[in-house]
Amino acid sequence: MREVGPGSLIGHRAMTVISRISAMASSAASTSERIQEILEQLRRLIPIEAAMVSFVDPTSGGPRVVTSQGYSTSLVSYLNGREFHTEMIAPFCLPQRGWPVRERDLPVDPLSLRCVTDYFLPAGLVEGLLSALVTAGGRYVGFIDISAGDYQHPSDEACAVVGYLAPTLANVIDPRQSARWLASTLADDCVAIGFSGDGGVALLRGEPDPELLDPRSVLQQTATRLLSGTPTTAAFLWPTSDGGWYACRVLRCRDGVIVLAATRVQQPNGLTRRELEVLTFLVDGGSNAEIGGRLKVTARTVKAHVEHILQKLDTPTRAAAVGRSIMEGLLLPPEALAELRSR
Repeated sequence: MREVGPGSLIGHRAMTVISRISAMASSAASTSERIQEILEQLRRLIPIEAAMVSFVDPTSGGPRVVTSQGYSTSLVSYLNGREFHTEMIAPFCLPQRGWPVRERDLPVDPLSLRCVTDYFLPAGLVEGLLSALVTAGGRYVGFIDISAGDYQHPSDEACAVVGYLAPTLANVIDPRQSARWLASTLADDCVAIGFSGDGGVALLRGEPDPELLDPRSVLQQTATRLLSGTPTTAAFLWPTSDGGWYACRVLRCRDGVIVLAATRVQQPNGLTRRELEVLTFLVDGGSNAEIGGRLKVTARTVKAHVEHILQKLDTPTRAAAVGRSIMEGLLLPPEALAELRSR
């Protein structure tokens, strides 16, 4: 056995649990699935009657449930409400401690706490632990609550295991974790933001222009639309306010956060604005006359644009040019075309 945390000892069985949970934390499963698997492993050490894991919503600042097992609906609501935070989280500095606290460890009589007398004891939950989940960098991202029907549990060893794994669990539930990791892999001249469907926006890399950070922007709405089905990534061009372009790539992370990465370019592959419009319409397979009708120019003008496009992209055919443009994100989504026409 070896000492881990504040005076607690870890045995062979507990080390096996830690090893398995560490492996689960990096699996490809969803956050909820991984947390449920982790709770199953903790049951090897704790006779868990009920458990809940919640994360801090980066937009509202309030807790949101990742998974809940065994607690009544009213108790789940209470545990994620302001009253529980005021009674249990804040007074005992749990976000700063980052180490599990059992009812018998509290500096006050547990029977003086409403959560114990009104909720836990009537449900037969006589003991348990509460731990803030804090990242290695010290950021509080949520908490785990485990309840047992036995006064002897959780043991010192079990508490040490949860304390030891708290940063790992924090990374699993952190809604910004995968987005920040993704942003760290981007090129130096690329800016990135993360946003979710509820309007929250987080700066991930660089110093984006204000138009990228506006949650009401058409650009963010376009990015969300492009990833609304099965695609997990999309690439396109977007016009900037000063006549240039953003080369955009959007990616949906496993936690649901959408990352928008954008790099400023003046003339992608030397293509003019009109050539980019023609290239975009080539995707539909229209003839020169049909494209000319959409752009209000002659078929001969479109033919000249197509010849320039093939030359600049070094492609022999229209189909090859379309294929390269899709791969490299040289196309304009309908919303971008509308933006150009409105200027």
